[in-house]
Amino acid sequence: MISSGRGCYTALLKRNARLSPSCSLLVIERPDGFPDARPGQFVSIRVSDSPVPLLRRPYSIMDLAPKTLSILLKAVGRGSAEIAARKPGDAIDLMGPLGGSSFPEPEGGSAIFIAGGTGLAPLLFAARLWRRKRILSETCILYGAGSRGELLRDLVMRDFSECRFATLDGSSGFRGDVVALCRDLARKKRLPAGTLYSCGPRGMVRALVGATRGVFRAHYTSLESIMACGVGACRGCAVPVKGAGAVALRTVCSDGTVFMAEDIAWEEWEEWEE
Repeated sequence: MISSGRGCYTALLKRNARLSPSCSLLVIERPDGFPDARPGQFVSIRVSDSPVPLLRRPYSIMDLAPKTLSILLKAVGRGSAEIAARKPGDAIDLMGPLGGSSFPEPEGGSAIFIAGGTGLAPLLFAARLWRRKRILSETCILYGAGSRGELLRDLVMRDFSECRFATLDGSSGFRGDVVALCRDLARKKRLPAGTLYSCGPRGMVRALVGATRGVFRAHYTSLESIMACGVGACRGCAVPVKGAGAVALRTVCSDGTVFMAEDIAWEEWEEWEE
């Protein structure tokens, strides 16, 4: 469990770069006193000074340098669209770093990353951080999106030594989703051994559990969830996790975001939210 060093900060937006029709890279001035963070932690950003939209929006930390903090943002609704419209020099009201668990460092220096959509962000943070610490020299990622235009290829190609892409329409790389790509490579015994780190839609991660069982030493996933408070108070992002003979509810925001993928009670999670 990560010790609580979170706080509320106001920082300036230094750069807002459009990466795809819906995704932007926001580089924010690192606030004075902002603690070091670990892969899988996130920040929660206030949308505006008005009471609507009321709730902050959570974003995985994509990178944290001595002077900057970077996030990957996909505009999917009013709140995220308003944040995506910010311009360099605008003030950003953020809270963080949030999250009670993070990706553990790989044993033996061998790891594979699997991302769907903006699930790429915490995996980029892990790959960059561990490379700086000389924990990893070779990094392999499987990355999927709907089409070539949605693939953030430039980000991936810069930070991973081996990249394999999947698109649902077949416009780039493997035709199909990233789970199908993973299953195909596992069948051909073309996946490196080691620890698997994943992040993406719930259905993707659940399917990965079945597709990779017995292939990797362990599978850690950073879960995506709608969050209201971001600190575990409202229990709105609860997820059922297997324990010693029982299933207990844990919050993605404060107990996670990282869990052992095999520990998630996937069927109960879906039934509980229906």
